[in-house]
Amino acid sequence: MFGFYFERLSGKKTGFITINGQLASLTGKLSKYASFYSKKALEKFSLNNIEDWVYLMRLREMGTPKKSELIYDMISEFPSGIDVIKRLVKLNLVAEFPDVEDKRSKRLKITESGLELLIKSLPWMEKISDMAFNQLQDPEKVLLIELLDRLNTFHKTHYMNVRTSSIEEAYEVLVK
Repeated sequence: MFGFYFERLSGKKTGFITINGQLASLTGKLSKYASFYSKKALEKFSLNNIEDWVYLMRLREMGTPKKSELIYDMISEFPSGIDVIKRLVKLNLVAEFPDVEDKRSKRLKITESGLELLIKSLPWMEKISDMAFNQLQDPEKVLLIELLDRLNTFHKTHYMNVRTSSIEEAYEVLVK
């Protein structure tokens, strides 16, 4: 870990930022670029943000999860996840139905309209992927996937245990 200036390959000083801080900053910015590009692509459809689209795509993959299962899978705060689900239901892209085993819970499924929207929007979202990552060569993309997948697996393993912890407790678990 570098506690002093982290110099980019260009030789520019980035200020007092650790290498981990630089990684966090860059991944955050890349997420914002993808969100910006996605919003433009989704203007053609009834969705206005990438989160709604990803919820819909993930729901298609999960089948008929409980609301809470989808929200936790999406790593969302519960109130925000409920808002996304409400928007998708209101647009008739998602249907709710009672859970036969747990009367207090509702399950979700993608509707025909939701599936149609995904099918029609997929070519546009693929263009967003191209826009975001076309500057990398295929071997670089493979390396990036391997690294990000390793980080994702690590955090997915610990997320449910630390999500209600204090920052100090989470730090102890994640930075051993």
